[in-house]
Amino acid sequence: MKKFLQIVAAAVIALPLVATAHGPTRQEVDEKIVINASPEKVWTMLKDFSAIDKWHPAVESVEMKSDKVRVLTLKSEGNPTITEELDKINDEKMSLIYKITDMSVVKTITFNSKDTPYYTLPVSTYKSWMFVKEVDGGTEVRWRGKFYRSFMGNPPVPEGQSDAEAVEAVTAVYKSGLENLKNIMEK
Repeated sequence: MKKFLQIVAAAVIALPLVATAHGPTRQEVDEKIVINASPEKVWTMLKDFSAIDKWHPAVESVEMKSDKVRVLTLKSEGNPTITEELDKINDEKMSLIYKITDMSVVKTITFNSKDTPYYTLPVSTYKSWMFVKEVDGGTEVRWRGKFYRSFMGNPPVPEGQSDAEAVEAVTAVYKSGLENLKNIMEK
């Protein structure tokens, strides 16, 4: 019994140390906006997987590699790219699901004696859902994403690659896109 209590005590002491020394945890961003336009009109714009450059202000151009794979070239310095794949589109439910499959490396730093890449967005294993539904007075567009930060190692984390910075970057992408979509749809 004494040995058992020693093991339990050791586990209780070690637990806080284990809890703080972990890699990334899955993050989520969920943004919504109400647009004064019909759901059909909004859905027609959103479901065209080749036309995000028509409504998202950060996208310079779209190159379709196939019916379900697009490469976005962004307007930021160096014109970084993001490759996305359409998983599912549902006209009846006015929803689509896509994921990021590749991104440009915008720079590389040495961190903890290792080369550490910085990607177009500080995320990995990114999956996103977009939903359009009718609400009183218009249409609600919901853009939801789940992902991990791009730096997959344990802390310390390089500047610009923390969980919070990944959430901040995706939130900015969603908010700017949704606000611009609203402006275009309400003209």
